[in-house]
Amino acid sequence: MKSDLLSLRPIYFGVETLIILSLIIISCNGQSNQEKNGTNSITINPGITETKIPLPENGFYCGFLDSKGNLWFGSRGNGVFKFEGNSFTNYNKEKGLCSDDISCISEDKNGNLWFGTPNGVCRFNGKGFESLEIPKSDTSGVWLDKVYPIVNPNQVMSILEDKKGNLWFGTNGAGVYQYNGKSFMQHLSKIGKTYEDGQQHNIVLSIVEDLKGNLWFTSLSHGGVSVYDGKEFKHYINELSDDFIRIAYCDSKGNILIGTHGNYNGGLDLYNGRDFKTFHKTNDGLLTNNVRWIFEDNSGEFWIGSGNSPLSVFDGEHFRNFKGNQGREYDRIIFILEDSDNNIWFGNRNGLWKFNGKEVIEMTQA
Repeated sequence: MKSDLLSLRPIYFGVETLIILSLIIISCNGQSNQEKNGTNSITINPGITETKIPLPENGFYCGFLDSKGNLWFGSRGNGVFKFEGNSFTNYNKEKGLCSDDISCISEDKNGNLWFGTPNGVCRFNGKGFESLEIPKSDTSGVWLDKVYPIVNPNQVMSILEDKKGNLWFGTNGAGVYQYNGKSFMQHLSKIGKTYEDGQQHNIVLSIVEDLKGNLWFTSLSHGGVSVYDGKEFKHYINELSDDFIRIAYCDSKGNILIGTHGNYNGGLDLYNGRDFKTFHKTNDGLLTNNVRWIFEDNSGEFWIGSGNSPLSVFDGEHFRNFKGNQGREYDRIIFILEDSDNNIWFGNRNGLWKFNGKEVIEMTQA
């Protein structure tokens, strides 16, 4: 995936910024007819045809590659888009989707897809959708009265099935729920800063399982990261460059990379199983201390998305801006993934792009 098209910036915030960040964060017939799906095919080079999709009103928020090689892209208001072969299908409430507001996508070992929504999760078995409500949190109170629905503790922001088959749902203010298929158990709701109403309102944007089977949970409520070994939780705060965490990612070697919001001396933290190391903007070439997304591609390079700077790439030692056609940079990228053909896809509220190793193809149309 290396190319000469490649060429890697933050801030302490209080309650007001948490509201802003959460806002930013904040039956199907399977038809593939492009006209019905609102897509158009265009020829970008002789013999090469790409399908474009109308940009959703609020753009895209998340992406996922399923076990069958299909790509899924969630939006905050226009449902979810499935890319199969060379055609898109838009699933929304009219087609059975539980909500048109999709904040995360995951898949379980049985091939069911799970979508995070403002009212719990939605499961898709390939034929139809089924809603699963998580335990409801009270959205009234001294603090939530001011910020709801921007900070909605019932919105699921991250989903993971662990090796034991338990599903974990990270919420936008109620910690995380463990679901064994029959009942829920709440964890990490008492982590992080205490707000005006005396509650923590812990936001868990990211859950990852490391190569040893430990689960890592991030906190966007000044709670650092919490690690669960199957018996108990261990919390890391002082070891990190920032306690305001957006993402945790396990690389192919088993290292845990932790993306901070960039308060204090925050940056990109790396845990090798023994020690923590921080890559800073000023000293290590990191182009931003705000790390919103981390993804390792097939060649072992890391793609870094940020809330305030262009998409960048990290080879393990050096950071560099990613530059596309005619030197274009891609700002504020909020998700990155790789398809089965090793194309890199990335997106945000302004668009969706595919990098094939030589050129960047815009996958949306106005």
